[in-house]
Order: sequence, then structure tokens, then C-alpha cells
Amino acid sequence: MKLITYNHHLGKQAIKDEIVQSLIDSLEAVEFKLKKGCARNLRQTIERLMQLQGWSGKIKIDKSRGITITSMKENIGLCLQTGNVGRFYADMLKLQTLYLNGKVDAGIYILPTKQAALIMGDNIANYDRFVEELDLYKKIITIPIHVIGIDI
Repeated sequence: MKLITYNHHLGKQAIKDEIVQSLIDSLEAVEFKLKKGCARNLRQTIERLMQLQGWSGKIKIDKSRGITITSMKENIGLCLQTGNVGRFYADMLKLQTLYLNGKVDAGIYILPTKQAALIMGDNIANYDRFVEELDLYKKIITIPIHVIGIDI
């Protein structure tokens, strides 16, 4: 896969190089054909890669609630979004909550770019908009986040 990245509040610098680089190397090595309706398969492919690298399964942000993020490794929270664009606002808040509660030091967010999302379907969350929104809410979303966009 072809990738692009963005650092929000020095996201990449807040994460151990070996965590970020091994994830990026694995994603770049995957041959995945983007097409309409492939979101579930893309998600499953990436989750398998993460599992092989020691990333956890879903993590609750609070023991008393069923609200989760995709994964965690060491002190890094990770959200993978291949669904509806409206979901990334919830993901931002989940990561920020974990950060403010001292559960994570930084986050990684993986999603398709705008062009990739247009191929995949309608109203799919996309890197371009996510990065714009992070910049807009930079005083509110203070967790360092390394954003990884899956491009065509």
C-alpha cells in the first residue's frame, strides 16, 4: 500500500521509532486492491498485520462503558477507521480521553485518503478531512497523533 503521514502535536516523535516504522513497513508491504465495498476487508487485513506485531485487540476507554479503540501497544493508542466519516470525531475524543486519563502517551490513526475513500464508497472517513479537523481542533485535541493515510 502507498502511505502518506501527518504529525499532530509531534505525534511521530512521541512514539518509539520501532513501533511506527514496523507498522509503516508492514502496511507498505501489503498488496491490497482498493475497490467499492472493500472497507471491511481492508480493516481485517490491517488488523491481522497489527496482531502479528503485538498490537492488542479492542481496548475499552473506560471499564464501565463499552466504548473502545481499535488497539494498543505499550503506551500508544491506535484507531483504524474505514467506515463512516462521522465516526472519526468519536475516535478523536476516545484518544483524547485516554491521553488525559494517563492511559496513553500518544496515538496512531489509520484511514484512507480522500481519493482512496472515494473508490471505497460513499461518506467514508478520509485522511484529508481528518487532518484538517485535527488542525481546526488543535487546542482541544492535544494528544500527539501520528496519522497514516492509505493512498491509491
